[in-house]
Amino acid sequence: MILKPKAAEHFTDLHGGNGSVAISRHLDPHDVKGLDLFAKVVIEKGGSIGYHEHLDDSEGYYILSGQADFIDADGEYRPVGPHDLCLITKGESHGIVNTGESKLVFLAVVF
Repeated sequence: MILKPKAAEHFTDLHGGNGSVAISRHLDPHDVKGLDLFAKVVIEKGGSIGYHEHLDDSEGYYILSGQADFIDADGEYRPVGPHDLCLITKGESHGIVNTGESKLVFLAVVF
């Protein structure tokens, strides 16, 4: 199976964050059993995805480029950059803030 990215969806202040976020999905929820999202996410300079809880699923962010603070399940801000994997599990919360001088780009997987 090969899935091409869909047109990017643009969000402002996602989950109470700040600024612009573009999400390019490769699949829709329930296209693949056990995988609800596989997408490229781009957060503009100074933008963020607000701290939010995952009640029914887990999520990983694999950072491709840029610098950020990942807000972990304990509410701590942890610096991340290319090749870091940020992971939260069912029942945990997280968020991310672009702290770099350019766009933050990562892959998001919800399972």
